[in-house]
Amino acid sequence: RYICVWDPCAKYVNAYEELLGRLKDIDIIGQIGSLLSWDQEVLMPPSGTPIRAEQLAWVSKTAHERITDSRIGSLLEELECSEDLDDVQLANLRLTRQSHDRATKLPVDFVEEMAKHRSASLVSWTKARENDDFSIFRDDLAKSIDHARMKAEFYGYEEQRYDALLDVYESGLSVKRLDPLFSGLRDNVVPLIKAVVEEGDEPDLSWLTQNSWDIGAQEQLSQDISEAIGFDFDSGRRDKSTHPFCGGPNPDDVRWTTRYNLKDPFGSLFGSMHETGHGTYEQGRPRSLDFQPAGKANGLGIHESQSRLWENQVGRSLEFCQWSLPLWKKFFPENMEGVDAENLWQAVNLVRPGLIRVDADEATYNLHIMIRYEIEKDMISGNLEVDELPDAWDDMYNQFLGIKPSNRSLGVLQDIHWSMGAIGYFPTYTLGNLYAAQLLEAAKKDLPDYDGDVQRGDFSKLLTWMRANIHARGSILEPAELIEEATGSSPSPKAFVEYLSSKVEKLYGVVA
Repeated sequence: RYICVWDPCAKYVNAYEELLGRLKDIDIIGQIGSLLSWDQEVLMPPSGTPIRAEQLAWVSKTAHERITDSRIGSLLEELECSEDLDDVQLANLRLTRQSHDRATKLPVDFVEEMAKHRSASLVSWTKARENDDFSIFRDDLAKSIDHARMKAEFYGYEEQRYDALLDVYESGLSVKRLDPLFSGLRDNVVPLIKAVVEEGDEPDLSWLTQNSWDIGAQEQLSQDISEAIGFDFDSGRRDKSTHPFCGGPNPDDVRWTTRYNLKDPFGSLFGSMHETGHGTYEQGRPRSLDFQPAGKANGLGIHESQSRLWENQVGRSLEFCQWSLPLWKKFFPENMEGVDAENLWQAVNLVRPGLIRVDADEATYNLHIMIRYEIEKDMISGNLEVDELPDAWDDMYNQFLGIKPSNRSLGVLQDIHWSMGAIGYFPTYTLGNLYAAQLLEAAKKDLPDYDGDVQRGDFSKLLTWMRANIHARGSILEPAELIEEATGSSPSPKAFVEYLSSKVEKLYGVVA
């Protein structure tokens, strides 16, 4: 509670404009940091690592000093007394208050230490993954876990330490909310996977597995499909990196990456579609709210809904396969000889437990997230220490997916997130899956010829719907409120479970 001592008729306009000016400076600092981070992932020579760590540490420290400035707190106290605020102004105050209060709880030297460590940790993770040697990353990971525990203590929490970290990535997220969600998905999805494995007939994939898939052709296919979806390459670019991601400083400069494998063309294509979904969201943010918190993307769950929508709900549909088949035949004429849209559809929807999260099918993907969620809970609580982590990872994969990694690169070293200190991030992927199904269900009600549009390669109507209902709304509302506004109902796993069950029944003729 704040005691109002402000005359709203005297200073409101000036105070709000001053706040926006300060927020713009903070946002520009963040944009510079995003370019430095992108460069480190994509182009920077290895010898640049020590200096880059110093640069990124300075960026983090400077942004932290700006958001924790006592003047920000004073301006917020003045403005929060006003009863004459519109939705955008209320959102800017809410989000700034959240950032200011959270940042003031972290000591400046701790913020700087975390930034330096992230740069070093990213390098050691990359080397460990390349050399299949967990010991290279072990000490940096242990420090990242310690940082996460300390950060949670600085933020504070009511029930579990992990809750403080979850809330950073999705406002209001907690173990209490997630445990039933994962339990419900597990109850519905595990029997479905079991039925497919035991009863379903696996399609003939010899045309896929017995061919080599030219990297240049994969690049061309990814480019053409990203352009067709609506990503604007005059305001963005595509590159290659160890782990696909989408970054860039602002809607006029959005950058995404993918990776390529001669044995698997689907990884690059669906990685590209995934990051294109993130990229179209960034390009669609409301330009009238540049540099303002209300103009930012609305949490990681919402962001993930856009990537999963295009990657899976659109990209793995029969209609999309019918449209894209000529492109496949154009870029891989020999490999695709005799392959029809039905063959392609079956191949891209193969339900088979696998080791790699980013390559997982829709049916098993949430189990990959559940494993990481359970491990993070135990790591942050202190029930699981870093030296126990690799074997715990392998054991959980065996328990929930019936497979066990043959090496650490396929196991505990596969994801970049922990090297970046992003603990509490993974559950937003599952939220994204649920939100995506719910949003597409709502969009179809407004797009009566949706299936025909996809079959013709006309993605403009769906993108326009997402622009209006998600992208242009920025962070004016809380994530759950935005989903309810866009779909007419609160977030629920119902649409996802129905969508997945229907698809699997059509593909395999089985019902859980």
